[in-house]
Amino acid sequence: MSNYNSNYQDYEDWKEWSKVDFGSWSPIDASYFAAELWRAGLQSANGKRIYELGFGNGAFAGYVLSNGSEYFGSEINDVLIARARVFGLNVLGGVKQALDSEQVASFDAVVAFDVLEHLEKPDIKAFLLDSFALLRPGGVILARIPSGDSPFGRAIFHGDITHRAALGSSAIRQLASQTGFDVIDIGPPRLPMLGLGPVRALRRGGIRLAQWIVARLINLIFHDGQPRVITANLVFVLKKPIK
Repeated sequence: MSNYNSNYQDYEDWKEWSKVDFGSWSPIDASYFAAELWRAGLQSANGKRIYELGFGNGAFAGYVLSNGSEYFGSEINDVLIARARVFGLNVLGGVKQALDSEQVASFDAVVAFDVLEHLEKPDIKAFLLDSFALLRPGGVILARIPSGDSPFGRAIFHGDITHRAALGSSAIRQLASQTGFDVIDIGPPRLPMLGLGPVRALRRGGIRLAQWIVARLINLIFHDGQPRVITANLVFVLKKPIK
């Protein structure tokens, strides 16, 4: 077994992903997924064809399927693949397999939550190029990664031995330019406030204000006022141009 593969040994146990919870999501998850899809220009998952790289324990898959999406996903973890097949997911071997099955230019979105940091930079670029072919014109990539802009992203990036590449805002723009995508958004993960109760809304409102103040100060002091994503994670949306 290679060192790379051995690093994933018992990964699902370390992440505390239980078999009985596969495909389930909480109201907080639902609120977050809806907010990020809206950010990507998908006001609803209903009727959309969505491919997810690295579905983990299936929370996003379960959410979009319950909202009328046609979902396809891939994983490298055999335990999670087995769970997904029992759950009834359309499991692919990766973006290459989707392209080989003649699904070129047929997807509305390619999603990767907490996945791209597990790849080397050349593999990230290859993923973007393959995703460009997979997406219809106007289709989007929605991804969340540890923020390479931020000192607070280090705890997440270095907290998992399977992480291999860190990207900041500038690197994302560079990759987008090299792979034909338009950059729609690069910013902090959404923190929805509505529909989760007044106490959580108040708490999140305080967090958002504090994050905005800290980010403004750090960017002013260290980055000459240039926008950088100072939260621990960042989310980016890339769009395939409509020609």
